[in-house]
Amino acid sequence: MSDVLKKIEQAIYDGDSKASVNLAVEAAKAGMDPNKIINGGGVPGLERLGVDFDNMEVFLPELVVGGEAMTLMIEALVPYFAVGEESFKGTVVIGCAKGDLHDIGKNLVATQLAVNGFKVHDAGTDVAVNKFLDLAKEFDADIIAVSSLLTTSAYYQDELVKRLEIEGVRDKYKIIVGGGPITPAWTRKIKADGYSRTAHLAVDMCKELVKKVGALTEPVIYE
Repeated sequence: MSDVLKKIEQAIYDGDSKASVNLAVEAAKAGMDPNKIINGGGVPGLERLGVDFDNMEVFLPELVVGGEAMTLMIEALVPYFAVGEESFKGTVVIGCAKGDLHDIGKNLVATQLAVNGFKVHDAGTDVAVNKFLDLAKEFDADIIAVSSLLTTSAYYQDELVKRLEIEGVRDKYKIIVGGGPITPAWTRKIKADGYSRTAHLAVDMCKELVKKVGALTEPVIYE
């Protein structure tokens, strides 16, 4: 099965949506856990693209088509996630911070949460603080998840926490943050409630957070 994961990794890296979907579905039908397909095949392909992009060995178009291939692969795998006895866990509003259009990681987290018992409302990309607040109120969210792959947009994660404090509703929502430049240290600095390094770990983090009541003295960190 490791050969299949390598082929999926290469298909994502090449931006070959058809191959990545076909390989992933074939592996899922053969009994492979969709989480393993995503994290063991798709994610390494995206990580390679990210490294090569930083080294100027690939460029933005390659990054975009790789992300599209990953998105389509995840969508194709949704029917194969075994929710089993998972019951409703909570409601999450998720989106990319203002100024950030990089949604691959956000999409991964949203999908993983949705198939593990959470009701997920995806706000998309370039989401203003006011929009996060409006959606959280509208859907009576338990968790607001803010992704940022840009250091400039990470500022809005901090602004969201401060706005909730000013409005006197900080204890109503658990704020989780993630993205390339985001760290546990940053999470603590802005007094967010949770951070996870991967989409898979985000599920466990959110399950733990919804069980906690009131303000936290220390964020829940999954690395």
